[in-house]
Amino acid sequence: MNRQAVNISIKMILAGVITLFVTYLLNIEYYTTAAAVSILSIQLTKRDFITIAIKRIISGIAAILFSALMFYLLGQTFLVFAIFLIIFIFASWFFNASEGIVASVVLVTHFLIVSEIAFAFILEEILLLLIAISIAFLINMLYPELTKTSIKRSLLEVDAIIEDELINIVNILNNKESKKSVDYQKELDKIMYDAKLIDRNIIIQNDHRYVTYLYMRNMQLQTLFKIENNIKQIKIIHKYQNLIANFIRKVSENISFNNNAAFLLVELEDLRVFFMDEPLPKSRKEFETRAILFQILLDLENFLNYKIDFHFKYPNFIIIEEEKR
Repeated sequence: MNRQAVNISIKMILAGVITLFVTYLLNIEYYTTAAAVSILSIQLTKRDFITIAIKRIISGIAAILFSALMFYLLGQTFLVFAIFLIIFIFASWFFNASEGIVASVVLVTHFLIVSEIAFAFILEEILLLLIAISIAFLINMLYPELTKTSIKRSLLEVDAIIEDELINIVNILNNKESKKSVDYQKELDKIMYDAKLIDRNIIIQNDHRYVTYLYMRNMQLQTLFKIENNIKQIKIIHKYQNLIANFIRKVSENISFNNNAAFLLVELEDLRVFFMDEPLPKSRKEFETRAILFQILLDLENFLNYKIDFHFKYPNFIIIEEEKR
């Protein structure tokens, strides 16, 4: 069982048990239903809970009042309940509030059981709903979750992946054996999944910069995979390979959070101008190799621009040493 499954299981247990005791002590008749509604309201992240809870409260109160009116005017019969279901379910989907259907329908079934539709019972059903979702709210908000510190730790892990892939490309360019031992994309996907969940638990002062950083790194990784595949198409050893390998090694040493890569882009432009001023290749194989190497320079430009564009959007994105630890 993964961490997310453990966390949501614990939250559901706490919400269900606490709601059960509170509604029982308040002498609410259908206290077991309150526990079920509270459990249904638990979500994996705080942001998801807030969105769904609002819809569930509005949907639940609307269902209680509308069904009470129908049962009062038309009678507490199976046919009236069926008509209510048709109207309510279609309306819920129409107003994009489908999350409230199950809990609301469960509450409405109580009107089929009571002897008469009394105002006090309607208030009790609304109170049941509010207590259940309120307790779920407290559990979701107060339950200790991973925070920005965990995301920042993820950024270090992703930077390590990018650095490893850069070194792997250097080794291939230098005709050395690739030392890649893990699936970098699989590792990055897992880190991004966990980080997005953490990001949805950060409600206040969240501009999503850390998740955006991970997306930027993912785009860079795709570019590096493209470069690696292009290098593997080279059929002869070219004298420019060593120049490009040295530059890529320098890139691997300057990919941290705080480095916006602007000076590397200047050096890359100098390298590209140097290649363009060199004499044209004389053989077909040399021409094809030069074309591949020049494409690698273009891809490296894209790689660096992804980072520069990110820092343009988040100019104050700085991770100090204390935060890294």
